[in-house]
Amino acid sequence: MRRGAGTRGVYGPREPRIQSRRGGVDIPSMTGDGSRARACLPLLLVVGMLVGLVPSSSAGPQARLDRARAQLGDLTSRISQLAAEEDDLRAQVEVADRRITTAEHALGLLLGSRLQVRAELEVAQQAYDDALARTNQAVVDEFISSPGSSASVNVLGAFLDARSVGELQDQLAFGDAIVAERERSATRLARAQAVLTQRGRVLDGALAAQRATLDALQQAREERVSALAGQQDTLAALGTTRDQIVTLIAHLRNQLQPADVGDVARAFQGAAHVSYGDWADLLLKVLGAPTCRDNRVVVVSWQVQEFTQAAWNPLATTHRLPGSTGFNSVGVQNYVSLQQGLQATDETIANGWDAYGYGAIVRSLRACAPALTTASAIAGSSWCPGCLNGMYVVGVVPKVQADFETYASL
Repeated sequence: MRRGAGTRGVYGPREPRIQSRRGGVDIPSMTGDGSRARACLPLLLVVGMLVGLVPSSSAGPQARLDRARAQLGDLTSRISQLAAEEDDLRAQVEVADRRITTAEHALGLLLGSRLQVRAELEVAQQAYDDALARTNQAVVDEFISSPGSSASVNVLGAFLDARSVGELQDQLAFGDAIVAERERSATRLARAQAVLTQRGRVLDGALAAQRATLDALQQAREERVSALAGQQDTLAALGTTRDQIVTLIAHLRNQLQPADVGDVARAFQGAAHVSYGDWADLLLKVLGAPTCRDNRVVVVSWQVQEFTQAAWNPLATTHRLPGSTGFNSVGVQNYVSLQQGLQATDETIANGWDAYGYGAIVRSLRACAPALTTASAIAGSSWCPGCLNGMYVVGVVPKVQADFETYASL
């Protein structure tokens, strides 16, 4: 969407036309005293100036027209450049929006993953503590059962102390059990420690990824703010240039060639278009609404507000039809013909009749309501929700009303 700005005049004060005639000045004789000659000198200078101004004054209107045409060409080139810049900035905003969405989604996943890893880390820590306690207990049991030596090598003591073969077997089995438990405890401890270490690394990775994602999110937000600021500046310049062009065309309407206006119209709408006024009449017919002046004003204003160069698509709908192609990053379509563009706009409105508030627009048009009333219905719909602080289309209507013929011709 593009926002308009103020206009400024393009004309200076009119140059006076100087009428001259031959023999209209009596040039005194240069003979006589010097004072007479000196007195005649200013008069000669005036005559020379008058004679010199005659050709330029007769060429004045044409020269002004040529300058105006040159200015119109410069403004047309500028508006094409500004439109391209605005499209680039809008694409940057879209990229930043996607990056923000991706980063916020990733951040949510990372936070959830971090909580899960932290819980697993706590479980691993508890398993490690249990394994360590059991290992310690096995060592204590071994020490108690066989002070000063290892149970696995105290076979002689067990033999001397045993009062029977059964008791000897029991003592040896007990020693083996202690050794086995110690080995199992050591294995469990090592396994628990490995799990604990791995979970710690995962947690560290999650924290690092979270920090990187937060940095990326902040950068994307800063880029979006910068792109939006640039876009607003470009839209303001675009609106000012557009208003200057319209003002210039209005002043020169009877002097410009059709090619001059055609160049401007192509800069406004691209190569594949009909004039704003003709398209307004066609859309109103498709919607079953009368072509009263208020309806024509508001539909032309709607097109001017969108200010898109998409083919056969002055309201910048994103509705896809066979053969249509993307015009920009937000999905505005290029249509293959005028008829397809009208069909796409009609279907877009029908598809959002209730859900998006488009029905209210058509009802207002069919009632031939005041242009600002219908414009308010457009601004209140989902066509461009919240755009221009509620002044979407509404802010353009007074300009179009003031010079409808010029806008309609573009």
